[in-house]
Amino acid sequence: MSKKRVRTLLRVSSKQQLHDDDIPVQRAEAEAYIAMRPDWEFDSEYIEKAVSAYKNGVQDREVLQQILEDARNREFDVLLTYMSDRIGRQEEYSTYVATLNSLGIEVWTIKDGQLKTEEHIDKLLNYIRFWQNAGESEKTSKRVRDTQRELIKSGKFLGGKAPYGYELIPSGEISNHGRLLKKPVIVEEHAAIVRKIYNLAVYQGYGYEKIAKTLNAESIPPVEAAKWRACTIASILKNPIYMGYPCIGRRVNHGSFTRLDRRDWIYSEEQVQELIIIQPELWEKAQEIREARKAKINTSKEKSSKQYEEQYNVPFSTKGKLALIGLVHCGYCGKRLKNGSYANHWTTKAGEKKVSFTGRYTCPEKCRERSCYSQSYLEDIVFNVVESYMERLKNIDVSEEIEKMYSEQNKNTEKELQKIQKEQKKLQQDIETLEEKIPEAIRGEYYFSAEKLSSIIKEKQQALSELDETIKEIKKTLADNKLQRSDMEEFICRVPNWKEEFQNADVQTKQMLLSTIIDKIEVKDGDIRIKFKIRLDDYTDGVAMENLVLKSNDSPTIPYRLCLA
Repeated sequence: MSKKRVRTLLRVSSKQQLHDDDIPVQRAEAEAYIAMRPDWEFDSEYIEKAVSAYKNGVQDREVLQQILEDARNREFDVLLTYMSDRIGRQEEYSTYVATLNSLGIEVWTIKDGQLKTEEHIDKLLNYIRFWQNAGESEKTSKRVRDTQRELIKSGKFLGGKAPYGYELIPSGEISNHGRLLKKPVIVEEHAAIVRKIYNLAVYQGYGYEKIAKTLNAESIPPVEAAKWRACTIASILKNPIYMGYPCIGRRVNHGSFTRLDRRDWIYSEEQVQELIIIQPELWEKAQEIREARKAKINTSKEKSSKQYEEQYNVPFSTKGKLALIGLVHCGYCGKRLKNGSYANHWTTKAGEKKVSFTGRYTCPEKCRERSCYSQSYLEDIVFNVVESYMERLKNIDVSEEIEKMYSEQNKNTEKELQKIQKEQKKLQQDIETLEEKIPEAIRGEYYFSAEKLSSIIKEKQQALSELDETIKEIKKTLADNKLQRSDMEEFICRVPNWKEEFQNADVQTKQMLLSTIIDKIEVKDGDIRIKFKIRLDDYTDGVAMENLVLKSNDSPTIPYRLCLA
């Protein structure tokens, strides 16, 4: 009698489980098991290195597809693996086993014996077995995540490549797997470049591409690349480790990687002092600017321009020589004024080429009432108003009002969050209870069929998903309030040195400074309205700023109205 041809399936889900790029333990167990069966003979093996049987389905695993093809060609008689979870960790794998059985292939595991599908009870047991495998994967995954979460919360470095600005050195600690752990330390030469990148982004409003071009133009060498690229700059500007907070959970993999909102990241609970390259306030400001620009790009087409411009007041570009671009709007149509500057070129009698710059703000709609304003006209007035405003603010303590305003703002939002979190917890409990009833439903012992039960679970999971999105939005609102408050506090700290700092700043820095105190500027012919973020009238009893009259180069005396937020 001829012996049955046996092929083995060896699999591990991560590179850390490999031994010298091999799986020798499973192979030795399989060889010993085959040796105990006189009617079996080893034919060949299938091997999957670092392949998850939980994240990947049957169609995603080339080895399983190859096994099916070989089974159809009758190249072997028995498939042997260590445990059923080596085949798969999802319920669909019970169907895969049934397909192999229908092709005449016996499926055996060293720990569970033969996986049969001849009887209804066999199919049920297989389904439950793979369902349990999925549950174990979820538990294992949760344990790993929990361990990583606790490590990162305690400020530990989880491994991998050191971010730019750091290098890895031995930490003196040994992992549970016997590996020497490392820790990042600051490389001051590179840390100075990180600070430069953040300063260019926050104080001069440079985007990723412009920062990369600036560093390349200054011949600043990057690490492991021929030149600086926008993606490298983006990575540096998004990484919270630079403010001393290592974190994980910045993206998820659903077939492709999706970056999560930074409010959902898992951060170190304590700031790790030896990792600080920039201060948290600077990092937060960089995120606000980056996210506002991204939101502009992703703004739905259904939103009107006016709705959008009311939502975001961060300068989206600091190119050019006009300091009010992004803040100043046409008082007639509401559109942002654009750069309408031009240059005059001429050649002197001596043959020397000359150029003069004429700065202009123009309305994109070319409003009939007035569509063009000279740079000196607008900027003389606004800069004088800002200077007067800041002088008055020096003698005012608005800290208590800021605290009161944002506390009141957050009170109702936090109540809403607590209510939805209770609903979320109840739904999670319902889903867990229903999932426990799946075996009974499959056996016909539950008053809902398996299909009906599955449908109910999916409905509740959809509702849970919608609640998760709502919670994210509420948390984002709370975080935005905190960020706005941080902006206000930073602004108040700047008041004493504002005049000197502003006068000595370049155009890009002036744009960023103005955006911290002004929400919006509306201009008409002879009428300029400036909306500040803090109302002075709430704190002073003196002459209202609306009654001030200032001079500009274009007009001897030009009255303006000041609208205070």
